[in-house]
Amino acid sequence: MQAIVRDARMLWNALFLRTDAYEEMRRDNNPFVEGLFILAILGLLLGLAGTAGAALEWAATPNLDELQAVLLRNLQLTPAWEQATQRYPAFEPLFRQIWNTAWEAAANARPSPAGALTAMVVQPVSLVLGWLVYGLLAHLFARLLGGVGTLNQTLGTTALAAAPQLINLVAALPFVVAAGVGVWTLLCRYMAIRTAHELSWSRAVWATVLPYLVLAVIALLLGGAVAALAAMGLAAFAGGM
Repeated sequence: MQAIVRDARMLWNALFLRTDAYEEMRRDNNPFVEGLFILAILGLLLGLAGTAGAALEWAATPNLDELQAVLLRNLQLTPAWEQATQRYPAFEPLFRQIWNTAWEAAANARPSPAGALTAMVVQPVSLVLGWLVYGLLAHLFARLLGGVGTLNQTLGTTALAAAPQLINLVAALPFVVAAGVGVWTLLCRYMAIRTAHELSWSRAVWATVLPYLVLAVIALLLGGAVAALAAMGLAAFAGGM
């Protein structure tokens, strides 16, 4: 119980960029295990909050089939509908096709209990995977820039940098939006890297930002590769017609 209270205190202090929280994690006997435990608990809380919020939103969302029928019925009663169907016989079939496609997309995006339960599992896993990927890259760049921290210390302190995710516990409620979590996380990661590696502020900034640039380049390359493969597939399909 004392360990949970200690971790909660560190996470809370890390949220407000308190250096002592990152220092305490750096001096821990096993920062990696401590960080993993913190992220597992935080991810579980986010998953539970997201599940509850999705369930409330699902319950508050009107029946889309009934809403679709009412809107379509009222559209068909307007003079514009009558004029369009009289002048352009192909209007109604085309409109119905677009209308049905749009409502199918809305139905797929609607919160559901099954989706909420899936998010409960995905949230902790994605939180931990994102931490590991960023932590490894940040450690590499910090050491290249003269950092003295160990990988264990880097992962421990960057786990505390997930503290702004606490804001998403509130954002999980229906129709509540949290802004600035990404920027706040970036600031926390800067504090984590600077503390773990005892870097100057300028080198700590580069060590914090460079992993984002690497991941952005990888995403662009993968996106370009997918687009190229799709274009080749379409060209082959068109050529075979």
